[in-house]
Amino acid sequence: MKLGEVIPKYREYRQVLVNQTRSLAKQRDEAKKKFELTGDKKFEEEAATLQLSVEASDEEFKKNQEVLDGLIEQYTAAWNAEVARQQSDPETGYAATMGKIMTTAMRMSRGDNVPYSDEKKLQEANDKLYAAAKQAQAMMKQMKNHKAKDYDSLWDEEGGEYDPEAAAENAEATGELPDIPETGAQESGMEASAGDLEG
Repeated sequence: MKLGEVIPKYREYRQVLVNQTRSLAKQRDEAKKKFELTGDKKFEEEAATLQLSVEASDEEFKKNQEVLDGLIEQYTAAWNAEVARQQSDPETGYAATMGKIMTTAMRMSRGDNVPYSDEKKLQEANDKLYAAAKQAQAMMKQMKNHKAKDYDSLWDEEGGEYDPEAAAENAEATGELPDIPETGAQESGMEASAGDLEG
């Protein structure tokens, strides 16, 4: 099963367990109060039974959280692997990007024309270098014998082949994953058991 599909299920189950534990603890506290007020052993037994249910629900929460933590680690590892792949790529990595930025600045400083998208990338990377290159470009264009060259973009417009989020979402979950009860059945089962205790 893919991490993008399984993680939400375990998160949803975690919330079910949180709600279940809160509900059971509230019922337990009410039974304790009734016992303190009336001294009726029935309420003391009910509180003890509810305490066991609270502990069981809390234990289930801890097990679910361990599984969820492992899945989050897998998700993070897949994300980081995709980022590392992107950064080390000779075509799109950090060194390649910096080389393109410096080439764009050099071309502009010689008075040549570069696409607006390349100028924008230079400005985003280093606004001071961009300002200096733009100023040099303007001065070079004012010279009478200057012939400006037109350049195509250094960056491929396609892009988008690296997507850390998609890589993490589509990575297969590893390890043994315990079954999660259906959320609706879990909640209705909780209400039924609470009703049985009150009756």
